[in-house]
Amino acid sequence: MPRTRPLVAGLTGAVVVLLTTAVPASAHDKLVSSDPAPGQVLDQAPVTVSLTYSADILDMGAAVVVSGDDGTDWVSTAPVIDGPTVTAELDAGLPAAAYEIRWRVVSEDGHPITGVVPFTVGDGDSDGGGNGDDGTDGGGAVTVAPSSAAGVVGPAPQERAQERSQVAQEGEAPWRVVLVGVGGAAVAVALLALVQFLRRRTTADGADA
Repeated sequence: MPRTRPLVAGLTGAVVVLLTTAVPASAHDKLVSSDPAPGQVLDQAPVTVSLTYSADILDMGAAVVVSGDDGTDWVSTAPVIDGPTVTAELDAGLPAAAYEIRWRVVSEDGHPITGVVPFTVGDGDSDGGGNGDDGTDGGGAVTVAPSSAAGVVGPAPQERAQERSQVAQEGEAPWRVVLVGVGGAAVAVALLALVQFLRRRTTADGADA
């Protein structure tokens, strides 16, 4: 039996390394760019808004709302997801004002993230705009934070925004975690079987001697 101990110890160490390095520490995706950009002042009203993230976005639970102080949602279509980019079309006639793009998407790891992108059309003096302070710091950077909510980003100003939002199933474990768990269990079973085999072999060798 003493001859098997170094081998068993080595195999155990290998299993530990495998399980701890199989999946890198999971970080939520983040917004890397948008059109309009945070704090951008536009001469003309945009016809679409687009949001680009650090990884592909899951095709579920996405919501985009573009609104100002009066609460009117100017998004006219459901968000379209194309890899890491989410796009939404706007109604025509967006007046000069300050606005916020409030978004919610499900990142690649299965967790929803939310954020706000402020922008302005024209001089921003009319009544339709927001102040751009919610969800951003003084420099206008976009705040991206994990969220446990399953509805539309922030307070939904219109029922149609609620209808476009799908419920994200946060209770579901990310598929990579599940695969690692199954793989780890299989390796543990194989290791146990090998240890038992080596013990039987050692016992048999001792009896023959």
